[in-house]
Amino acid sequence: MTKLLTREEFRRQFLDFEHTTWKLEIRDRYNVSGEREEFEYWLRTGDTSLEEKHARTSTWHRNVRRARDAGKLWQRVRVVSEPLSDYIRWEHAATRFNEEAGEDIRWLPRHHPVVGELPQHDFWLFDSRWVCVLHFDDDDVPHRYEVIDAPAAVARHCRWRDIAWRYAIPHREYAPDAPDRFST
Repeated sequence: MTKLLTREEFRRQFLDFEHTTWKLEIRDRYNVSGEREEFEYWLRTGDTSLEEKHARTSTWHRNVRRARDAGKLWQRVRVVSEPLSDYIRWEHAATRFNEEAGEDIRWLPRHHPVVGELPQHDFWLFDSRWVCVLHFDDDDVPHRYEVIDAPAAVARHCRWRDIAWRYAIPHREYAPDAPDRFST
């Protein structure tokens, strides 16, 4: 039986986790209404000042700061196509605000050989005990939050986390325009 979370239940997980939260992102675009203004402004101007202002007041950044102050880990890996889509270029430009709040974000170019070992879905892994798989509609809007807590499935997601984390490039070192780093 599939267990789904409401949007509010999903949001609450970021307050309730005990030690670690980890995310794998595999999409080149996300259509999240709360980001639209900052993204469109950045597309027009190349300026992240709206995102910077948002980072000072947003519930997300405040929760990350509180959790990090309590010793909890926030990590994520973004699997990205190169050249980067407009959306991912904006995320790259604005990632410093998430990192300043306390997230550790890394980048894994889609052409890296290890990406073939990873799943084709976004997920959050909470305390290495349960998974929330994110489902998106045809317009890249998240619309379902599926809970997975079967031990074998959780172990598989932990393995994917470990693979992605090992090969992903820390944000401060990731240069999207660098020549192919993985050629032999």
